[in-house]
Amino acid sequence: MARRKSSAINQTSLLLIAVILLLAVIVILLLGYASGFGIMNGIADMMSSGMFGSIMNGGSGGYAGMMGGTGSSATSARINISIAEAHANDIPSYAHVYPNNNTIAFSSSNITLVVLAMGVQRAVNLTREQPPSYDSNSSGNAFVIDGLIDPTLAIPQDAIVRVEFINLDSSEYHNVIMTATGPPYQYMPMSAMNGIVSMMPIIPHADYSNGSASEYNYTAVFGNAGTYWYLCMYPGHAQMGMYGKIIVT
Repeated sequence: MARRKSSAINQTSLLLIAVILLLAVIVILLLGYASGFGIMNGIADMMSSGMFGSIMNGGSGGYAGMMGGTGSSATSARINISIAEAHANDIPSYAHVYPNNNTIAFSSSNITLVVLAMGVQRAVNLTREQPPSYDSNSSGNAFVIDGLIDPTLAIPQDAIVRVEFINLDSSEYHNVIMTATGPPYQYMPMSAMNGIVSMMPIIPHADYSNGSASEYNYTAVFGNAGTYWYLCMYPGHAQMGMYGKIIVT
C-alpha cells in the first residue's frame, strides 16, 4: 500500500510540474508578444533546439513520430518579402487548384507546400480570393497556400510534404502545425496536440521596414489516410478561424 501511495504521489508531482512548465511557456509567449521581436526570437530558438526541438520537431519520442510526421530537416531563415509574396501564386505543376470549392489537390508524393501567414485583409488583397466563412473576420488571420485562403488540401497517403512556412504578418506571431484534431478550437488550442503530425515554434512577424520575413522549413509525412487539419497555435488565432482541412487518401 505504501509503495502504491508513493507511486501515486510521484505521478501527481510529475503532472503538477508539467502543468507549471506549460503555464510558464504560455506566460513567456504572451510577454514576448507584448515585448516584441527579441523575446520571441529567443523562445523560437529555445523551442527549436535541445529538448524542445526533439519533442516538437519530431525527434526521438517526439509528437511527430507518433503520427508518422518528421521534422528532421527543420530550419529557420529570413526571406525577402517580395519573393515570399510571389510564392502566393507560384503554383507547382502537381498542384491542381479549384477556387470554386477552395481546394487544392496534389498529385505528387513529393510535395513542397508554401504556407504564408498574414491578416485576413492582407490575404484578400494578395490573392483576390475570399476566405472561408469561418475565417471571414477582417481583424483575424489567415493562411495563403497556392493562391487560396485556408484551402482544403487533398494529399496522397505516404506523401512527403516539405513545408515552407513564412510569416508575412506585419505585427502578429504565427506558426503552422498539422494534427488529426479538428475544430472548434479554444483560445488556447492545446487539444490540437492530440493526434499531432508536425510541430514547429512560433516565429516573429515580418519586418516591412527592411523588407524581410521569418521563414521556417520542416518535413511531414502523412502515413495514414484520414482527415487532418493545419492551424496556428498562437492563442486565439485558430479559435478565430486560422485553420484549414487536409484530406489524405
